[in-house]
This record gives sequence, C-alpha cells and structure tokens, in this order.
Amino acid sequence: MLSGTNISLVHVGGGNNDQIKTLQEHASNKNVKLWVAPRLSSPQLSILMKESLAIVSMAHKEPFGLTPIEAFSIGTPAIFVDDGGFRDSIIDGECGRLLPRYDYGKWHEALNQCKDAKIREKWAIAGRNRILQLKLSPLEQAQKIHKLLQD
Repeated sequence: MLSGTNISLVHVGGGNNDQIKTLQEHASNKNVKLWVAPRLSSPQLSILMKESLAIVSMAHKEPFGLTPIEAFSIGTPAIFVDDGGFRDSIIDGECGRLLPRYDYGKWHEALNQCKDAKIREKWAIAGRNRILQLKLSPLEQAQKIHKLLQD
C-alpha cells in the first residue's frame, strides 16, 4: 500500500519474530522504509502518533475500532480498511477514511489528503466530535465502569 509513495511505515503492536521478519522482507521488496517500534510508553506513543502523517490499519475483522478513536483524540488522520469494527468509529470522508483493502490507488489518494492541513484540521475536529457522539471520553467510560460496579 505504501509502495511508490516515499512514505515510511512504523509498525506498532504485535507480531511474533517470523511475522515481523516477513513484514521487514516485504517492506524491503517494496522499497518502503520500516521501523518496528519497541515497547513504547504512553507518552512516547502519543508523540509518535501526533507526529505521523496518519494512523493506518489494514487489520482483518477487528472487533471494535479503538485505534481510530486514539487517532481522533490526538488529532491525527485515521486511514483504515473498510472492515470490521473500524466501521463503528470512522465515518468515511468526515473524520477519516474507510478504504477497500486492495485498492492501493485509493490508499495513496487518502494519504495525499492527509498532507492537506485543512483536511487534517477538519478530520481532527470531526474525530473529536465522533468521540463525544459515541460517548467514549475517559470520563464517560469511567462513569460506565462505576455504574457497572455499583450494579
């Protein structure tokens, strides 16, 4: 998906040694620079996300779209595959993008949109509003947990 864009990939998250090796080989074959992030603290992850062009995922059958919520909260564009739980959090074109898995032209187009300061700002505002719509602020989540414990 990043081939030919001159955009580097930072992989944050899981994967066993064989999976990471396969990803590294694939990136090398596609001339995509790759950094596999070590375990990051919350502040380090926040800085990495804030300084990124976009937060991207092509995960299969993700049960809930929490990663887009993290992107929204930090104000970084959310560019995700149109699959699974990502559909619960992203409204395509309003607060990020939901894209067909193998339509790399659309992925490149979305990544170019992320370079536009006006679009970034529009999506950041809409993303934060989406957090409010879904009642996913830390305070609202704490209140839900408190209520569950009280019941």
